[in-house]
Amino acid sequence: MRTWRVGTLSMGLSLIFLGVTLFLSQLQGLNAFDTFFAWWPILFVLLGLEILVYLIWMRKENSMVRYDLMSVFFVGLLFISSFGLTFLTSIGVLGEVRRMVGTVERTVDLPEMREAVDERVKRIIVQTNGPQVKVDQTAERAVHLFGSYRERTQEDQFPEVSEKNVYTVRTIGDTMYVQVKQPPIRQGFDSYYPYMNVTVVLPQDIPAELREQG
Repeated sequence: MRTWRVGTLSMGLSLIFLGVTLFLSQLQGLNAFDTFFAWWPILFVLLGLEILVYLIWMRKENSMVRYDLMSVFFVGLLFISSFGLTFLTSIGVLGEVRRMVGTVERTVDLPEMREAVDERVKRIIVQTNGPQVKVDQTAERAVHLFGSYRERTQEDQFPEVSEKNVYTVRTIGDTMYVQVKQPPIRQGFDSYYPYMNVTVVLPQDIPAELREQG
C-alpha cells in the first residue's frame, strides 16, 4: 500500500519561494520581502490543493493519506510569522523601524528670500512659532531672509525645502508681516523635532516688532 504524506510538497515549495525571496533581497533590498508578505496566502492554497489531490488519488489507488507533521508545522509557523509581520506593516510599525534604521541627519541652507519694501510701509512685524529668529538691520529698503535647517531623513532621499514652505510675506495697509513657519514635527517611534535657525534683515529706518508664538 502506497503512503502519501501531505505537507511535503507545500514545504518544498515554501522553501523554494523563501530561498528565491532571500536571493532577491540581496539585489532589491526589502522590496522583495514586501512581495513575499503579499503572496504568502498562496502557501495555504497549495496545502489545500495537495490535500484534495491526495484524497482523489487515494480513492483511485486505495492509498493511505498521512500528514507530514513537520512540514505542516513549518507552513503554519511561516503563516504565523507572515501574518504577524503583515499586521505590523499595516499599522505602520515596520515602516517606523525601517525609517529609524535608514535615517541620517544633515544641515542644509534654507532658500534665500528678498522682498522689496513699499514706500507706504511704516512698520514691519516678524512672526515666528518655533524657529529661532535673529533680526539684523540694513540701509537697504528690502527684507532679506536666510538661514539653515537641520533635519533627519532617509539616506537616499534629500527633499528640497521650498521658499513658500518656510517664509510668508504680506503687506496690509502700512504694515508688512513676515511669517517664519515652523518646520514639520515627526511623530511616532522615530519622533523628531527639527531645528531651524533663520536670520531676518530689515530696513533700519522702519520700526520692527518680533512676535514669538507658542
